[in-house]
Amino acid sequence: MVTIAELERLYGADIEQMDLMIVKIRLRSRLVPVDLDIARAGGAVRRDMKEGGIADAIIYATALMNRAKVLTGDAHFKELSEVIFVKSL
Repeated sequence: MVTIAELERLYGADIEQMDLMIVKIRLRSRLVPVDLDIARAGGAVRRDMKEGGIADAIIYATALMNRAKVLTGDAHFKELSEVIFVKSL
């Protein structure tokens, strides 16, 4: 759900585009609510991260706790395990 919040911040002014992105994400992903365990894991991950913010740490912790991968183009994820890094076009 944190990913949705980040996309809303960037693209929310274009309601049609945002709605389309949410549909695509929901078709290809499992949305996981942030609970106490994920919040604590996110805080622990953030302590160890060299770059990125708490939102990125929560996204990464959520993936780790759910045996999932993070698909991203954010450079600060590039060297982490369980990350599929995609270059922007």
